[in-house]
Amino acid sequence: MGYAVEFGAGDGRFSCYGKYARYVGYEVDAERVGQRQLPANARLMNACAFSVNEADADVCIGNPPYVRNQDLPEGWRETVGPTLKARVGVQISGLANAWQYFFFQALASTRDDGLVALIIPYEWVSRPSSKPLREYIKSKGWSVDVYRLPDSAFGRVLTTSSITVVDKAGIGRWRYFDTDEVTQEFVAAKTASLGNRKVLDYSKARSRKAVAKRGLSPGTQKVFVLTEGERVRLGLRRDRDVVPAITTLRTIDVNDASLTNEYFERNYVLAGMRCWLLRIDRDPSRELSLYLNSVPVAARNTATCNGRDVWWKFAMPESPDVLVSVGFRGQAPKCLKNEIGAKAVGGVSGIYCSSKKATNKVVAGLRSAKLKGRLVSYSTGLLKLEINQLNGLLDEILDEEN
Repeated sequence: MGYAVEFGAGDGRFSCYGKYARYVGYEVDAERVGQRQLPANARLMNACAFSVNEADADVCIGNPPYVRNQDLPEGWRETVGPTLKARVGVQISGLANAWQYFFFQALASTRDDGLVALIIPYEWVSRPSSKPLREYIKSKGWSVDVYRLPDSAFGRVLTTSSITVVDKAGIGRWRYFDTDEVTQEFVAAKTASLGNRKVLDYSKARSRKAVAKRGLSPGTQKVFVLTEGERVRLGLRRDRDVVPAITTLRTIDVNDASLTNEYFERNYVLAGMRCWLLRIDRDPSRELSLYLNSVPVAARNTATCNGRDVWWKFAMPESPDVLVSVGFRGQAPKCLKNEIGAKAVGGVSGIYCSSKKATNKVVAGLRSAKLKGRLVSYSTGLLKLEINQLNGLLDEILDEEN
């Protein structure tokens, strides 16, 4: 190996392995630099990974930081995005997490026949936010090998990881590898779906009978979605100040089918769950105003709240006919027929149906769905339905009726 470069290099530990003529790592955290004794032909620079325009590296290696797009520092995306666009000609999705920016930087910093080998989330092979990255690589005709790591590889990480290798001297071939559960060796996989059934596509809703929408993201659930105890202590009244809201279906039984008033009281109100969404679609009462005014700035210091003219004023969503958890384990997501008009919040999405017949069809179809092998694993045993995948599934369910 000739010249190796690494962005987000940490303490430079990757430089201590393998053979190379020269290694340069870039690490923005000054405390990490100098912690480790590096080989004589390696050096670690205390500099931002995007402050340099490397272009002649033979290899770029690394384990880029996993920072969600919501948690990127204010102004970071606006600074780095245009810099990378000038280098690669790609507009990076506003939903892209930090590692995607590092991936583009790695591709831009290697020679025309160079190699890029990174530890990144396995979800990049299918997520819509990664599409510009996949399309860019395909347009160049580079070869890609994706090695899906076992969930135990990074015990504290909730995202399934991969070793992804891009060979710029390749012929446009894409290959996928799984980890054999017994031998723990890599074995070839036919597709990225890890199953024999067709991958569930991302698609806009075609059917007029049902459409899925994301759950409300009010800014921070700790402020906007209260427990029964918090509601009582603050003197807030049901219906006047708060309305029922479902933020999770994790604790419910998979066979439960309907959210009734009695079910809501037993499983959410009395269970101490966050289940009361502040009602801000009308002028707040004296009690609600007192509460809003008492919220510390630090508790509401989120991009969502800070981006509003009035930090607490969000658009109240309509109540869906079906509540569904987009993250789940097993074959099918949990769902409930929404008989009390609760709002869908956070990881619980809403499905809006045109009739009771469609609602019943959707609930039955979701509960009987067999999705394992049709979704790329999101984290340790957890599968996740993106909204447009859910809409595609709804089309399948309702098409069966025709």
